[in-house]
Amino acid sequence: MRHPRPAILFLAALLASATLLLAASAYTIFLKDGSSLVARQKYTVQNGRAIIILLNGTETFVALDKIDIPRTDAANKGGYGTGVVIPGSPQDVGTPPAQIPRDQTLGDLINKKGAGPRDVPTTTKRDKDTPGSGRLVKTKAGYNDFAALARRPYSHADLTAALQQFFRGQGVDDVEIFEGSAGDHPLVEISANSEGSVFKALNSAAAGLLQIRDSFPGRVAAFDVLLTTQSRERAGQFVLTPEMASELVTKKVEVTAFFVKNVQF
Repeated sequence: MRHPRPAILFLAALLASATLLLAASAYTIFLKDGSSLVARQKYTVQNGRAIIILLNGTETFVALDKIDIPRTDAANKGGYGTGVVIPGSPQDVGTPPAQIPRDQTLGDLINKKGAGPRDVPTTTKRDKDTPGSGRLVKTKAGYNDFAALARRPYSHADLTAALQQFFRGQGVDDVEIFEGSAGDHPLVEISANSEGSVFKALNSAAAGLLQIRDSFPGRVAAFDVLLTTQSRERAGQFVLTPEMASELVTKKVEVTAFFVKNVQF
């Protein structure tokens, strides 16, 4: 008999995959002095300057003649951005961007000395038809634990029907709609047993939120999204707001980056 992997291993593997995908999409710019910069994409040229968008979204520049163009082109020929920022950037790279505090991710907790499964909410296998406790239990990180909510059908049958029809149209069949953490926060529980299905579920939920708000104005503020494996173990949870959904739908943020930044545990 094949036994399901623990939820923590599933989440760790998913996070690692997302991180690798982000690294693969980076663009490394090598300078003639031997230093390098990592950008989101290839630079653009304006008035003899290379305009660069750093990974954190900050725009900066460097004189075009300071870039080692052959080396840069060769390094990124296969689309791999494997370089790292090395101290010693030239003086005219512009005003150094302020250090932006980075949100702690699951990978940070896993890799932190002494961190382990205790930092992730205790997860037990739950039968599909078994209700939660009905009260707002908190995870170890302080978030509302959607897995502990009572599985009561969402009180607005018209919204439930519209959402189920939408998800079926997206090819997401194993989805249920329950009462969430608030009256205007329906709980959308989706079974996602692989990395691809997790990302598909997030994209579908984002599109569904925007559509339901357009069709039923003023009735839904956000989605409480709970992703579970087929063995009913946690695969991640999110509070999906309209702003976050819009960023996903319009591709302002890649779904892998979205997962790393916003997953609650």
